[in-house]
Amino acid sequence: MTTYEQTPARANGSGVDRDSASAQKETVKSVYLRVAEEYDERIPGNGPSDDMFTRAEHDFLLARVHPGDRVLDMGCGTGRFTVPLAEHGAHVSGLDISRSMLDVAERKLAARGLHADLREGDMASIPFPDDSFDTVTSMLALMHIPIADRPTVFAEVRRVLRPGGRMLLGVKNSVFERMFTGDRFASVDVTDVENKQLLFTNTRSGEEYVAPWFSFSPQELTTLFATVGMTVTLMRGNSPIAAWLADEVLADKGIADFVTRMEGFLGDVAPFNHFGYHLLVEAVKPMI
Repeated sequence: MTTYEQTPARANGSGVDRDSASAQKETVKSVYLRVAEEYDERIPGNGPSDDMFTRAEHDFLLARVHPGDRVLDMGCGTGRFTVPLAEHGAHVSGLDISRSMLDVAERKLAARGLHADLREGDMASIPFPDDSFDTVTSMLALMHIPIADRPTVFAEVRRVLRPGGRMLLGVKNSVFERMFTGDRFASVDVTDVENKQLLFTNTRSGEEYVAPWFSFSPQELTTLFATVGMTVTLMRGNSPIAAWLADEVLADKGIADFVTRMEGFLGDVAPFNHFGYHLLVEAVKPMI
């Protein structure tokens, strides 16, 4: 059984009708209320490809955040990156639309003797003052933003970053989806590319849940940052090779190590970086 908590808005040539944005957000909040306690069992998936994908995310993020940095983890969920960032020595704040997901993150932080300032709220209205953070991170969360809200969200990111601050993000790549519409990782949460939805299957309740989900192209990201006066300094393709290889192949350590080395090179080289399964992006706010 599939549960639609709200009717998902449809994408069209001019984006999503702004009047539907609030309904989409309520859908996202409702879905994560139901999956919060099982979310960490679902993401990431199990297998060599998932391990390589997640390791690339962590390496990208933690290499660019320094102990003592003020970091906002936007769409932090259950703390998949909030916790490692706090362990890394950053002063972390977390923002998420779902109180239930934040409750899980708080328990994980407390169990490790860590602290983060976790806030329930909307990315389109970030509840922090101007120039509050050295870095804003957002991994696998921006795809839930209604398309109509994208310009506002990116403007809010710029507002809360200090001059010279950076945003680090990870999103699904719509260019990759033109070549392959199936899901490669985390198979219980399935991207429905045609209908712009994320399907939560095999849940504890036995129901399937549906939330709106909009991927980004490299050009869309570059344009969104340029519109708010930020500059993309790095665009990396995550899993430009591994996404095409079966786990049975990647289970061979020699092959996996070779693929990892090749992806470390190709992921940053145009045009290969535009063909990753996901995109890892750094963008910087000007000093003035």
